[in-house]
Amino acid sequence: MSNKKQYSNSEQGNALVYVLIAIVLFAALGFTLSRHQSNSDTSELIEAHAEIHALELISYASQAKSIIDQMIFSGTNLNNIDLTLPSEAGFSTAPHVHKVFHPQGGGLTPANLPQNAINEITTIPEGAGWYMGQVNSVEWTASTSTDIILTAYQITKPACEAINEKVTGSKVIPALTDDMHKYLIDSATDLELTNVICAACGGYMSLCVSNSTATAYSFYNVLAAR
Repeated sequence: MSNKKQYSNSEQGNALVYVLIAIVLFAALGFTLSRHQSNSDTSELIEAHAEIHALELISYASQAKSIIDQMIFSGTNLNNIDLTLPSEAGFSTAPHVHKVFHPQGGGLTPANLPQNAINEITTIPEGAGWYMGQVNSVEWTASTSTDIILTAYQITKPACEAINEKVTGSKVIPALTDDMHKYLIDSATDLELTNVICAACGGYMSLCVSNSTATAYSFYNVLAAR
């Protein structure tokens, strides 16, 4: 299954969920910013925005995992999971029940990264965005078969730090010893994410990491492990 980049495309079935998420996020943002309104410290404002971006990215990843878990619980074999996007050929071709993004399947709405959470340093193999695919394997899952991975590719360092603080309790960002796209999104070379490539990643199904030069950051999520 080739990797899929997601773009905004609203589905009525999830409208209420996203309205509620948006209300919570904006309320949290308003509260956080109000605490710093009388303080002109730019670093604190950056930290406040990073906190909101982290919540938004984690929320979307959690929703995607919940949807795939529900599809599997309802009888969809992991091998039949279909990641065809609404913009791609075959999306409207039945059957739809195994399609993650179809309203008659998982009903997940494709999304863009928050604009201010993007730190794009390269468009190779593709630019910043959400990517989902089952092309890579992760060493700490049960087998060497492909796992379904969702990645927020090329986000800002503050957002990455905020994510890891929630996941691990620390802002430390583990570095991969090679280019991130080889392990976290579909590329010409799809390689296994191992403890050798990322010594601090072992056991984590969700984590924000950097490339070897710590100039690019990505948030990966193993949505379904084999």
